[in-house]
Amino acid sequence: MLLCHHIATLRAVHFVMKLNRTNPLWLPLAAAVGLVGNVSAQDAALVAKGKELFQAKICFTCHEVSGGPPALAGVAMKAPKFEGNFWGKERIVTLGFGGKDAKVTFDEAYFIESIRKPIDKVVKSAAAPMPPPPAVNDEEMKALIAYVKSLSNGTAPAAGGIVAKGALKKFRYRVYEGSWNKLPDFEKLKPVKTGEAKSGIADTNFSKKRDNFGIVIEGELEIKKKGKYTFNLGSDDGSRLLVNGVPVVLNDGVHGIVNKSGSANLDEGVALVRIEFFEKGGGEHLSLDMSGPGIKKLQLARNTAPQRGGKKPAIATGNPIHPENNEAVMYRNFIQGASPRGIGVGYPEKMNICFDANALNIVMIWHGAFMDGAKHWNGRGQGFQPPLGHYLVSLKRAQAIAQLPDAKAPWPELKTGNNDDDRAKGLRFRGYQLVEGRRPVFKYSAGDTVIEDYVIPEAGALPSFTRQLTLTGSGKYYYLAAADGSIEKQGNSWKVGSVLKLTIDSPDNPILRDGANGKELLVPVEVKGKAIIRAKYEWDLN
Repeated sequence: MLLCHHIATLRAVHFVMKLNRTNPLWLPLAAAVGLVGNVSAQDAALVAKGKELFQAKICFTCHEVSGGPPALAGVAMKAPKFEGNFWGKERIVTLGFGGKDAKVTFDEAYFIESIRKPIDKVVKSAAAPMPPPPAVNDEEMKALIAYVKSLSNGTAPAAGGIVAKGALKKFRYRVYEGSWNKLPDFEKLKPVKTGEAKSGIADTNFSKKRDNFGIVIEGELEIKKKGKYTFNLGSDDGSRLLVNGVPVVLNDGVHGIVNKSGSANLDEGVALVRIEFFEKGGGEHLSLDMSGPGIKKLQLARNTAPQRGGKKPAIATGNPIHPENNEAVMYRNFIQGASPRGIGVGYPEKMNICFDANALNIVMIWHGAFMDGAKHWNGRGQGFQPPLGHYLVSLKRAQAIAQLPDAKAPWPELKTGNNDDDRAKGLRFRGYQLVEGRRPVFKYSAGDTVIEDYVIPEAGALPSFTRQLTLTGSGKYYYLAAADGSIEKQGNSWKVGSVLKLTIDSPDNPILRDGANGKELLVPVEVKGKAIIRAKYEWDLN
């Protein structure tokens, strides 16, 4: 059933929103602008490397950072967010998932242990333990620690540079309410709110409204080197930047995220910065950065406000599908990772599968959230929808049952390219029957033998399932129970790859052999009337 499997938290999430992923300010490597805080060039480089690794090691898929995009897999897993002042603070964990409570301090030792032994201490509020990330060596660990620690003290880099706390001084803002198609003359309007901010960063969150509002932000920027400076202004909807009273960038009108640039020659001393912005409706975005003599990139504006209006979470869930009334739910549409004939099944035990009616086999299994129907229920619905949830194990699209001359004969291969519609060899799909709890029994035939393929989920901290195949008829067949680069016998079970434990109950003993791309575990079965094979699949994260 398995070949070349891998595990990953789900990353292919389609957001129907506009969001700025920035954290606090960019700090230039050769600082030309006065900054708050002490971040050495060496430390800053380490933080920047850590941010890159935070992406490469897929940490971002579960752990949301301040000002960054929502981590939908993390929402499903209730993974802790890296925001606020968390470093050095105590948190409650369980010793093992679902074990006894304990207190730990979020420090370097705990951080290292969490990455290298994620099952040992699990945040109590988490819905599931963290999947083992890609390998992290000692040097990479130092960089990750520097970055995550910086998220707690406000010196983390944004989308590719170094950061420190706010650079705008004598920071003042005015908030207006109204509906405009272009920037109004704010000087002729009465603000609904005025104030000063210590953050030094222009932010749309100064407005309590998320639609039909405007903001004017003014402050002083210390320039230490005379020269030409370039400003990049991005907004949704309209915006304008003035420096020393002179328009530098105009990005007006109602539109999605549009980025425009302009330059200004500035003398050493203090430059007066004014940002004007309005939001009519829909997506909301404001970002501003500058570069110039000695400055690689310095961020002056961001938006951290909740997206999609009001207090709604900044997550484009679209049409989430989940089991109700203790019944299974099915999703018959294009599912990423299966052929066009994939059939998803979500069980109330928080375990899900995707059965491929071309391969006549289960090709994906995962925990937690089931599917989001947004792609196929909105508009024309083109493309493949990825599963939601976590602990996804992708399985090779190879047929489950085959008739072979002997146990040495190669297993039938299927073409699985984007345009291929290859079918299982010698098998025919007969549909499925819904039994108690609307749980499907998939049926297919091999000659005169009918196979009934039924999944029996088992709830728990890490849900598992037993796959029961009932063969009725006559003949000699083989069941491909697993295929992977590594399959080892462990007691009465088999360890498949790094994450699955497989226990087989069958009339005949399984056969471990070399396959085309690794190891294959075959179960021979001779059918004389009726034969049953049971295979229990468990996630083994230790």
